Amino acid sequence: MKPVSTTWQRTPISYYGGKQTMLPHILPLIPEHTVYTEAFFGGGAVFWAKPKVKTEIINDFNANVYTFYKVLQTRFDELKTLIERSIISREAYKAALVIYHAPFAFTEVQQAWAFWYATNCGYSNQVGNCRITTNSKNVSALNNKITNFTDTYSARLRGVQIDNNDATEVLTHHDTPDTFHYIDPPYVGAKQGHYGGYEQEHFNELLATLSTLKGKFLLSSYHNNELTHYTQTHGWYQKEVSMHLGSSNSTGKKRIEILTANYPI
Repeated sequence: MKPVSTTWQRTPISYYGGKQTMLPHILPLIPEHTVYTEAFFGGGAVFWAKPKVKTEIINDFNANVYTFYKVLQTRFDELKTLIERSIISREAYKAALVIYHAPFAFTEVQQAWAFWYATNCGYSNQVGNCRITTNSKNVSALNNKITNFTDTYSARLRGVQIDNNDATEVLTHHDTPDTFHYIDPPYVGAKQGHYGGYEQEHFNELLATLSTLKGKFLLSSYHNNELTHYTQTHGWYQKEVSMHLGSSNSTGKKRIEILTANYPI
């Protein structure tokens, strides 16, 4: 494994459940590969931080996420124009929610803007609850996000395959001995933000798929009995990482992140 830089490109959106703070633990564990998949993309912190490889596939089952990245890839200038017009207001947030929940009534660029605004301005970066007030700190934070929204994002996405598919389909379809799969599903039994509804049965299906892969995978999760069973059965490797909870009302609390791989970590 190569040495990892301590600086990396940040995600274009702040995203509930994102792995920005886990990057120092994840990036050093990534093996050599020529094909990369990220089947539960979300904010894509790992993708944005790692070096580009020959073939890359990013996927998200949420159509709003998919549309955002397709627009970011192919219509950056139009999206940037809307983002530059963004202001701090609850009315703007309500407008973003209308577009988010009724996307087919709006253009794809409007949908992409709504997703960007709703996640960056939502409480704990979740779509649904506005945390933004017009104090100078929040205005400055949004202005910084606007300033940092540059065409380096669309350039990084050049040549990347962007899918809106079931995660297991992505994993099996793009699996080769030279593939590295980073997998960050919604955590079973935990708050899932706008990914609510991912249950143990879905996680079990994912684990069954992982057990068949020829390529290497790294899975992020919490402790899970079925995962423990698969790890013991298939000789997978695990690493625990203690992390502080991110929300302000959970100061001092910690969570244990589990990294599971089918190669030594």
